[in-house]
Amino acid sequence: MKSGLLTIIVSLTALLSMPLSASAQLDTAVSNALGAKLDEYMLIIETEPAEVKCEETDFLISSCTDSLVRQFTALRLYSHFMESKLMGDESVAIHIFDKWFSDGEVTMKSESDFMGARIFAEFNRQSLIGKKAPELYLENDSGAYVSLFGKGSWNDRPSILFFYDSGCATCKMESIMLRSLLNGTEYPVNLYAIYTQQSGENMERFKTEYLDIRNPQVNVEYLWDPMSVSDYQMKYGILQTPGIFMISRDGTVIGRKLDVMALGRLMEIYCKPYEYGSRESSAFYDEVFASYGGRPGSDDVKGICDAIAGKTLGQKDTLRFKQMAGDLMYWLGASRGEGIKCGLEYLIDRYIAGEPAIWTTGEDSLKVLSYSEILGDLLAKAPAGERLPAVEVPGIMKIRGKERNKTVRLDRLRNATVVFHTEGCPVCEAELAAADSLSQAGRREKFFLTDIDEVMNTDPDTAFLLFEKFDLTVMPYITETDRKGRVTRKYMSLIR
Repeated sequence: MKSGLLTIIVSLTALLSMPLSASAQLDTAVSNALGAKLDEYMLIIETEPAEVKCEETDFLISSCTDSLVRQFTALRLYSHFMESKLMGDESVAIHIFDKWFSDGEVTMKSESDFMGARIFAEFNRQSLIGKKAPELYLENDSGAYVSLFGKGSWNDRPSILFFYDSGCATCKMESIMLRSLLNGTEYPVNLYAIYTQQSGENMERFKTEYLDIRNPQVNVEYLWDPMSVSDYQMKYGILQTPGIFMISRDGTVIGRKLDVMALGRLMEIYCKPYEYGSRESSAFYDEVFASYGGRPGSDDVKGICDAIAGKTLGQKDTLRFKQMAGDLMYWLGASRGEGIKCGLEYLIDRYIAGEPAIWTTGEDSLKVLSYSEILGDLLAKAPAGERLPAVEVPGIMKIRGKERNKTVRLDRLRNATVVFHTEGCPVCEAELAAADSLSQAGRREKFFLTDIDEVMNTDPDTAFLLFEKFDLTVMPYITETDRKGRVTRKYMSLIR
């Protein structure tokens, strides 16, 4: 729990539930004390996602036992989120209006306040952060109609919507700054410059004077709606200009009512090609799995996968989900362990191959989908329930502490543990020591140890065949067969 939060909750609860004498308004001392505590509480939760803020405001308002206290609390919270400088807080204000004010459960100060709140909600609810960008059907500067953000229209780059009026001084200033930003960017983006008036001549003049974008990295469409058929005012809340929005590659609103400086900061975050499996992400997952002693079970890995999905997809943050799931796949793919590989298979089946509507861009195909297919092919090799491949391999056979060099055909091994290892690998040395200890103790009937480096030097064809039949990308690779020669386990460890 955050520092001081419990104290604030106790104080707030006492204030919200206090009985008041019949009066037309709150006592000044009470309203000042309650307002100060509400402001303090909102400051503590300001970094929480919008969904959490909605839950918290509902809790606070519903805790009020007096109608005046409830009205004061609801109005204070509504004003806080309406006036907030944090992008996305307007969605909390709309939630408060919908749940508490729209049906009259709590009243606003005046009818004009109520109408203003209703208009704001209706003109902004469709384009809130995290929602799919509303579809637009607009005319371009050549007279052809263009559909934006319809089904199947996403591509490999984020999009910027710039709503402007040629007679708006602020639009001119923002246009000059936008032109400078986009002409100097190295990121591929779409710009949809949308003129909100009806003069084609003014639109052409403004485009030439203020929005002349000549960067080949930027696809530009100059659009307008002279017949007012797109309803962009309602869909994007364009009651005044300028209005700048940023839409992600998958068509999700990630920035709204921006200025150019804020747009530039978002471009740094969302336009830069993401580096999966970076040093930072590897260090993050090293820390995540350290609590499992470096040997998580399959249920542990599945739990991490589900937690990532819950924290990201559950809040409609598709981009963050893709980054975290992709990084996890790279980490699991480069790690060893029976639970890890089983968890990797779950991640691929459930959240990558199983979510085709999420992984839709060219970058997804190149960096995630293609790699997941490679990993899937590796995981499918020498599957449980089938015999090992019929490959003759030289190695060392250990039976109850006794060993001898022997070439065996792998599919004929029964009740055996096969260890593929490589020279100079400390993990391999530790597993070989564990195999020797188990063999000496008679706890395993049969071990077959194969040095892949030695096979590569003496019989490259056999080595290549082993790489084709087994996932030897991370060694040691240890597999076990039953009395019928069928694989019962793989990617296992002998260390207890």
